[in-house]
Amino acid sequence: MESLLKFPRLVLSALTQDLFPALRNICPLLTTLFRRIFCRKPDRVPRVSCTHLAHPAFKRPDPMIYDQYYLMSLGLAVSWQNPDIKILQNGVPVASAYDLQPATTYTIMAVIYNNSTDGIVYNMPVEFSYLSFGAGTVSHPIPGPYPTVSLGVKGTAEGIATAELDWTTPATPGHYCVQVSFSWPDDLNPNNNLGQENTQVVQATSPAPFSFQLRNEHRVRRKFRFEADTFRLLPPPPCPDTEPVQDRNSRAANPLPDGWSLDFAPATPTLDPDEQVTINGVIDPPASFHGTMPVNVHVFSDAGLAGGITLQVNRP
Repeated sequence: MESLLKFPRLVLSALTQDLFPALRNICPLLTTLFRRIFCRKPDRVPRVSCTHLAHPAFKRPDPMIYDQYYLMSLGLAVSWQNPDIKILQNGVPVASAYDLQPATTYTIMAVIYNNSTDGIVYNMPVEFSYLSFGAGTVSHPIPGPYPTVSLGVKGTAEGIATAELDWTTPATPGHYCVQVSFSWPDDLNPNNNLGQENTQVVQATSPAPFSFQLRNEHRVRRKFRFEADTFRLLPPPPCPDTEPVQDRNSRAANPLPDGWSLDFAPATPTLDPDEQVTINGVIDPPASFHGTMPVNVHVFSDAGLAGGITLQVNRP
């Protein structure tokens, strides 16, 4: 009987000696686990500058201009004589942006479109700049204040607007091209917002010489090459149009005609970063040619399109 009474005391002694030390080691672990599960801070939400709204009720505009870089990226031929940019003197368009007089005031007029049938644009600033005639040259902003445009949806009279800015050319003689650009915070297509007017008129009474500046605007050494075509902007064909636009408006469909020659010196220049050289060219149409022919010269590097010029070759 006495041994039975001692049994609970023996069990309690064993628990005290073995279990309690184990509990003392487990408790801190349980406390840490409890805090991590029930007392943790909420995950941080990364801060962003803007939030894209994809709801169908949110309408996005697409302000655009004839953008040669964007159109070339689609595989289309382009003219560097921009149909949406005009340079006026006393209200009359000049023949070429190349042939401007020094220290003379001109008016640059740009036509801006909205390619969206849903969203509108209100008070969008339009920026104007000029650069040396050529490819990859440095752009110089023309002092403002810049005009603003508002655009209704595509297909309405308000879907087209014009922006004008007076520009006094530098006093130092030179040849220039003009750029017009703009941006909108939620543009449906921000890649069609830069238009360039870069045209030279040459007389082909004999082989016609011309020249332009080429600059490497990249941070690494680049090799450049030149390609040419005779694409020109024509009125849209009557409906229905059975010929694919891509075929009609490709560079392959508008090659330099037989009998024409076009040479560059240097032919394949390699330039260091920010290095700029003068490219001298000679275009020679056949003796039978008379009239006006556009020749678009495009400059490429291994990084892609660097720019271009359009030559208007004239022979009475």
